[in-house]
Amino acid sequence: MNQTGKTHVKQGIDAPLVPILYLITGVGVLINWAMAHAYPTAWVTLIFGIVMFAGGLTFFHTSLRGKYTIWRGIMDKLTIPKNAQVLDLGCGHGAVMIAFAKRLGVTGHATGIDLWQQRDQSNNGVAQTQANLVAENVADRTTVLTGDMTKLPTNNAAFDFVVSSFAFHNIKPKEHRAVALSEAVRTLKPGGRLIIVDTEHNDREYRMALQDLGLKDIEVKSAGFNGWWSGPWMSSYIVQGVKAE
Repeated sequence: MNQTGKTHVKQGIDAPLVPILYLITGVGVLINWAMAHAYPTAWVTLIFGIVMFAGGLTFFHTSLRGKYTIWRGIMDKLTIPKNAQVLDLGCGHGAVMIAFAKRLGVTGHATGIDLWQQRDQSNNGVAQTQANLVAENVADRTTVLTGDMTKLPTNNAAFDFVVSSFAFHNIKPKEHRAVALSEAVRTLKPGGRLIIVDTEHNDREYRMALQDLGLKDIEVKSAGFNGWWSGPWMSSYIVQGVKAE
């Protein structure tokens, strides 16, 4: 993902089984309706099949295109110094980290951390991400680490931006997410900005936790259609806050 929205990054599908199940269910229901729809409530079956099939397509849109549009919109509103230090939590294939790295100078650096779990994103791994960094010509100002978001292998107050794209909701239970949020704030420099894009209706939880951690200028807003993981019932949101100086 670059400033024009184009990318050469080899992307994975988030939670790959989910959209496949949506599509299979939708097709199965629609076939059933087509073969036997001479009953009073057949219209309900038709609507359900359409919703499931459309949900699968929408999921693929968000995973392959929508979430990158969300981040491009966020970054276009930021002032990113050329020497900024950036930490990407749950970096996956590195698209967000790469987008930041492309806006940095020779003294800037972007670091990505992930546990590389296939269930969270298909074909997820260190080698794949490093290959993307090379392909996008940012390997000289990026680093990829294997690490747990609840125990970050990073120094205190080391980063100007700590960002995370659809990773926090994978941390269970709530208490562990609180620890991960605390770790994210710990690594921020005073005046640094935390940006989380996520799903699963945890936005109020994040706001309250970040308030308790002392962040200021906290903003929570919907990510819109580009963040629908099947439909508006599974939407996404953007959480931002600044560490007090």
